[in-house]
Amino acid sequence: GSAGNDGNVIRPEDKQNFTLFLAELRRQMKAHDQRDQLTAFLPAAAAKIDAGFEVRKVFDQLDFATVQGYDLHGPWENRTGHQANLFTDRRDPNEVKFSVDQTVRDYIARGAPKSKIVIGVPA
Repeated sequence: GSAGNDGNVIRPEDKQNFTLFLAELRRQMKAHDQRDQLTAFLPAAAAKIDAGFEVRKVFDQLDFATVQGYDLHGPWENRTGHQANLFTDRRDPNEVKFSVDQTVRDYIARGAPKSKIVIGVPA
């Protein structure tokens, strides 16, 4: 995207090229205007994080990232689950247990600096 517009350019199976894309985008943005910020909206699921992102390298290029804090469960599953729970519920019957807390911990464990994580919340 440009001028505040979202871009949908991520191909999760191509994480090295996504990192290179961000580095090149950052380089060109700096050449244009030092005040420009590079941000991204990133998924909550650890499997998607691992499949699609070199977390430490991606965050090196970003000013901040908004991490998905909602749609943790939904109609694509065969069981009901909380859509945006802050903490993991031990009683959650779903095989994979999601929470905003766990998502943030997953990013930090993979090298994301705490100061660059913004949590997206449902309206």
